[in-house]
Amino acid sequence: MTIKNRLYTAFILVLLIMLFMIGIFFYTTFNLNKMHSLQNHRYEQITRTEKIKELNKSFAWLVLDIIVDRNKENIVVERKEKANRLFSELWKMKETTIGNSEEDNEKKKLETIFEYFDVMQELIQKDLEDMVLNNSSEFELTLFNEKFKDISTATELLIEEEISELQNKLNNAEQERDAFIDMIKLELITLVVITFCLSFIISTRIIIYIKTMLKKLNNGIVHLLNNDEEIIEVDIDDGNELSEIKDNLNKYLQQKEDILKSREELLRNISHELKTPITKGKFLIEKIKTKEDTKTIDSINQVFYDIEELTNKLLEREKLNFATLNKSTFRVTTLILESLSKLSIDDESMVNIEIEDDFEIVADFYYMTIAVKNLIDNAIKYSDELPINIVSKNNTLYIENIAKRLSKNLVYYIQPFTREPNQEMGHGLGLNIVNKILQLHLFTMNYNYKNSYNIFYITFK
Repeated sequence: MTIKNRLYTAFILVLLIMLFMIGIFFYTTFNLNKMHSLQNHRYEQITRTEKIKELNKSFAWLVLDIIVDRNKENIVVERKEKANRLFSELWKMKETTIGNSEEDNEKKKLETIFEYFDVMQELIQKDLEDMVLNNSSEFELTLFNEKFKDISTATELLIEEEISELQNKLNNAEQERDAFIDMIKLELITLVVITFCLSFIISTRIIIYIKTMLKKLNNGIVHLLNNDEEIIEVDIDDGNELSEIKDNLNKYLQQKEDILKSREELLRNISHELKTPITKGKFLIEKIKTKEDTKTIDSINQVFYDIEELTNKLLEREKLNFATLNKSTFRVTTLILESLSKLSIDDESMVNIEIEDDFEIVADFYYMTIAVKNLIDNAIKYSDELPINIVSKNNTLYIENIAKRLSKNLVYYIQPFTREPNQEMGHGLGLNIVNKILQLHLFTMNYNYKNSYNIFYITFK
């Protein structure tokens, strides 16, 4: 498992715990709101029940007042009107009070209380009124008062019982809420501790793992330096970032080794290639010593021209090992014209250009002109018949010349200092330089022979 994946796994575990904690928070909030709403409901129910209790006492005092002042008509009328208002207020509360009962036994109890009030209303508005109008005796009124008092007392007992039950529910709910909050606190503290411990354990293990792998990598590098080895030999788990660093270092070391080998090979080839013009030059100089010969001097100039050309191409090839591309966007026609201008061709009839598709190229313009220039130069130099053809179509640039088919595969000719057998012109570096430039750009070069034409083509994709 990569270090990044280990960190992702740790992050996901911690995130899940955090999400769980957030879930607990919302769960707690929901339940506390629910408890609060239920408590408010019970407080309101207690308030309504207390109000009914006050009304019950008021009815008892009104009956007593009417009996005591039964001879005072104005007081009796006033007390009756007040009783009617209080009963009106009571019946308005009936539906709400019964409707907000939580249990069936509570509902039945409240219905019984209001049945008692119904009896009280009938006693006050009918029986007591008849007794007052008929001037009933003191004894009869006393009996009526006792009867009304019994009903009122029974009603008050039921009301007190209802208030007591509601108060008990409130107290129990408060205790449940406190216990719930304590439980949530404990759970949250436990989760925080677990999160901290888990984060500490995971981070410690990842740090130890990284330190171990880094120590192995460092020991491998030290061993490589001390023993002059070619690659880093170290046991690092595959598929993680440190193994990628090891692989990249080994690739770099391999590339460095390849460059050194390439340079050694190049130096051997250079020494071989320079022997011929140098030997030829020495021979011609000996001839000059004996007589003045213009033709010999021209040959000597040609020898040093070849040496200069070879040196330039070698420098050009060497630069490609450390080239940094400066890419830009340009059209293939611009590339062709710039490449032709580098060759300084005097006779335009030597080249036939056909542009079917003037496509865009994203590349290093300088290096691409060198590559195309070399291909055009080779096409002209080794052509049996002019003009050569330069064709652009379908994101591909074709350079064609009439000549014999190449005797070997293209892979052979892109190696340095390779050319056709018995071929005297050139140094065998042109196609090698072209191939290096195209490799830097991830473009491809191919070769085909068709209808007496050697066709080299670059595909830009």
